Amino acid sequence: MSLVALFVVPFAVSAVVCWLMIRFGPKDAPDGARKVQAAPVPSSGGIGVLSGVVAAAGVLSLFGAPVSGLLQTAPLAGIAAYTVFAALVGWADDVYGLPATAKLVALLGGAVMAALIGPQPVLLWIGGGSIAIPWMLGALGAAVFMFVMANAVNFMDGANGIAMGTALIILLVLAMMLVPGTVFSPGEPAPSLLMALLFAAASALAGFLVWNLPGKLYAGDAGALSTGGLIGGASVLFALHGPALAPLTLCLPILVDVFMTLAWRARHGRPLMHAHRDHAYQLLLRSGWDHGRVARLWWGMTAVCAGAVIAGPFAGAIGAHGLGGLPLDVIVFVALLSAGIWLWVRQRLTLGRQLEAATDQ
Repeated sequence: MSLVALFVVPFAVSAVVCWLMIRFGPKDAPDGARKVQAAPVPSSGGIGVLSGVVAAAGVLSLFGAPVSGLLQTAPLAGIAAYTVFAALVGWADDVYGLPATAKLVALLGGAVMAALIGPQPVLLWIGGGSIAIPWMLGALGAAVFMFVMANAVNFMDGANGIAMGTALIILLVLAMMLVPGTVFSPGEPAPSLLMALLFAAASALAGFLVWNLPGKLYAGDAGALSTGGLIGGASVLFALHGPALAPLTLCLPILVDVFMTLAWRARHGRPLMHAHRDHAYQLLLRSGWDHGRVARLWWGMTAVCAGAVIAGPFAGAIGAHGLGGLPLDVIVFVALLSAGIWLWVRQRLTLGRQLEAATDQ
């Protein structure tokens, strides 16, 4: 029954609620800037994803799972609270169109409050050893990472399947690493409820993708912000129990594009708060790639990162050392980060310049 609750129920409920959102939900209209679809598309599919997760929790509770512990365990309560709060902020933006500054302030304030509830890392596991950090620094870091991931996933949500499909892979891999008997964390075992939450969220995302991949429904800010917030919170909680670089490595395909694009726009004096089409994935769309091809590229890059996390030095070799005596998890993270930055810069110097030249003509 647990398999049904974790996979079948969230998938089915998410797919059905997403169908309802297509019929009755808000519409995402083209704006001539970042939104270039030919006609308005139903949005806020994230409500379907959240509904699937809630339904899974309900079924688990019916069969004796201690789901009530979600609200009694401070770190999990903090993650749940921020996921729901981000969904509400996103829904308000989808329906009413919130000012960008107000949305960012609300998300940052919500992240701070969630971090004060929990999680608050005081130890970081890197290279097989632990690094003690002050409580306040841990809480601040948790809030910042939840805030960053919520916005990063939202920034990447501009092609069918790219953001939510990538998020599905990240959440699924994190959940797999928490399955009893396969956990390789050097700290205390992570709560089984976190594993259940991540499996259910991944399944609910699959139900959403049924409608999103054909372009019939967008996640909207309700979906992108809440999914990103969940990834950020789950990553922080994972860092309480396992190698901190594991979730960070999984998120590299999202984070590299977001931060490199923001840095590039800042360097060229372009406003960071305005809608644009300067992300690496948007350059590919502008050059003629279809949404499915772009999404599959990001899924592939995330799968490479996942392979490094699951089969590499993170699993079975915690604390092992490689070149120059550096821990292998650090080497893998730096190598993949460097590769991502190199690919981004190479694309900007080739395809990016070609598109800019064509625009200027």
